[in-house]
Amino acid sequence: MSQKSAACAIALFRRGIPPQFSGNLCGFVLPFPNSAPLFSSAFHSSSNKDRPFSSKPRIDFSSLNDVEDARCLFDDMVKMRPLPSVFKFTKLLGVVVKMKHYSVALSLFDKMRQLGVPVDEITMSIAINCYCLLNRVDFGFAVLGTFFKRGCEPDVTTFTTLIKGLFLVGEVAEAEKLFKKLLSEKLCEPNEVMFLTVLNGLCKAGHTLTARDLLGFFENMRCKPDVYAYNAVIDGYVRIKWLMVLSFSYPE
Repeated sequence: MSQKSAACAIALFRRGIPPQFSGNLCGFVLPFPNSAPLFSSAFHSSSNKDRPFSSKPRIDFSSLNDVEDARCLFDDMVKMRPLPSVFKFTKLLGVVVKMKHYSVALSLFDKMRQLGVPVDEITMSIAINCYCLLNRVDFGFAVLGTFFKRGCEPDVTTFTTLIKGLFLVGEVAEAEKLFKKLLSEKLCEPNEVMFLTVLNGLCKAGHTLTARDLLGFFENMRCKPDVYAYNAVIDGYVRIKWLMVLSFSYPE
């Protein structure tokens, strides 16, 4: 991932300017060259006017065995009139994500937008998660900009996903800054999962002392650290100790 592209998106977020998305964001070309911009400023609700009405058949998600089954089900769903609810489409995206086909989930998300299927905060959170898992956290921040444009408030899960995405691409300082911004501006109430994500990210990056200080801060919060939080910091210290042992030069 380009540090410049990530820093650009994150800097815009800090300044309160939602990152603008086009088919080529920060030099990265999407796998959908013939599609409209993925994150346009308006998501249109589906309209059933002048469409023939038919009762909705039951959608069986339990029959999905692989990603091709999911694609076929999606194609069937978009042909239904009226269209299935956003809940059904979002559930299908979740199934694809569990299969670890993140690019496919994003492709289906793009088709939803083009076909007028309404999306909600959960749908967009899934898209953010997919981009972060693909090491494209800059695109994740672009979706975050769409959150703000629509007047929605991202929840702690969405911000935790972005923080984890920053750690995954080695943007440790940016992850710290985002976390501190959430605390100082009270953009969301951190929970145990967010704290654990930050602690793990810091320790794996070798910032164990910073993680220890955060753990002390965590102990004074309403949500208290659990055994996993303490284990993360302990593992960080163990990692440092082994690095010291491995770097010691023994005489021949």
